[in-house]
Amino acid sequence: MSHNTKRQLTKGSILLSGLLLISACAVQNEPYSVVEETEQSSGKTVKAQIPEPAPAETVVYEPEYPETYIVQEGDTLWDISTVFLRDPWLWPEIWYKNPQVQNPHLIFPGDVLAIIYIGGQKRIQITRRGEDGQVLAGGSTGMKIIKLSPRVRSQSIDASIPSIPIDSIRQLLQRPLIIDEDELARSAYVISSQDDHLINSINDKLYVRKLDTSSGNGRYQIFRPNRALNDPDTGELLGYEALFVGDTKLLLAGDPASVLVTNSEREILRNDRILPIDNTNFERDFFPRPPSIDVSGKIVSLLDAISQLGQYQTIAINLGVRDGVETGNILNIKRPGDVIPDNQEEDPTFRVKLPDEKVGTAMIIRSFEKMSYALVMTADRPVSIKDYVESP
Repeated sequence: MSHNTKRQLTKGSILLSGLLLISACAVQNEPYSVVEETEQSSGKTVKAQIPEPAPAETVVYEPEYPETYIVQEGDTLWDISTVFLRDPWLWPEIWYKNPQVQNPHLIFPGDVLAIIYIGGQKRIQITRRGEDGQVLAGGSTGMKIIKLSPRVRSQSIDASIPSIPIDSIRQLLQRPLIIDEDELARSAYVISSQDDHLINSINDKLYVRKLDTSSGNGRYQIFRPNRALNDPDTGELLGYEALFVGDTKLLLAGDPASVLVTNSEREILRNDRILPIDNTNFERDFFPRPPSIDVSGKIVSLLDAISQLGQYQTIAINLGVRDGVETGNILNIKRPGDVIPDNQEEDPTFRVKLPDEKVGTAMIIRSFEKMSYALVMTADRPVSIKDYVESP
């Protein structure tokens, strides 16, 4: 083979390699996912071409955040974060704890917050304390102050503002809303009452079997096992909703024990269950974060709603401690896209699957072994039982 022939072959190989490299780059830069076709009983279905999501910043600030913000009575950390951040659950990432402030993690009505720069990064800091008007290091005296009306009212336990509206979740944290099969089998129960009433209420005396009186403060809650909650995918029994009935205090230990009804929200019946009241102080500060692993689950129940609910209402999901879900985890709420016909196709049975849409954000506020309760923090559309949740 001549020298010129070898050079031409080499140049041709280089050219071909370049073309292949350009083609590969073009494929990699293609912004759409591969279209998949599936055969269904109703005909062909094609998934919508969904653009690949662009890498998002860790923290994205609202384009028109105020220079300063005066904390209002009834605010929550979540509310304030929505003023500054696109994703309010990222507030722990940008909160700068001023070392000059006593209890810097607490914010009080009247405090002035502002965006500052720490090491070239934006941070939110308290620049003036509301109770004494003290200007702190890093504060500014010439900035325009913008007052924003609070959008959420919450009854605070103390003077500082909570992370999320406590009134929306107080009942979820103080009362046993889910009970599993084993706990149900072990729990104490009402066997009768004084004068053998079939229905009882406040100030009635009840007789209770298998009541453990060896520990606790002598106060108990009455609840009634309500409907069973099953995993929509596997059919597994996740637990029973516990319908709160009332409160009691111990009169006489024994088996049966005697208790007095101190509060009743509905009639008390035989076989209603008795559990000790947990006086553990519940958390006011929920620090949001994504789950440690990627998770995806279904909504199994809407609390205090029939078909839809909105912001600061509660959903039950089929993810629990065993799935790596814990209090404070943030999940996106998504709605499956509809499957619709495409009249431009020749095949009348041809269907197109529309992309799934994000409809809101939820925070886990109480996690059980097999399932959890989550508070809907944002809702662009009403949340329904058909929606699902996944890691953000």
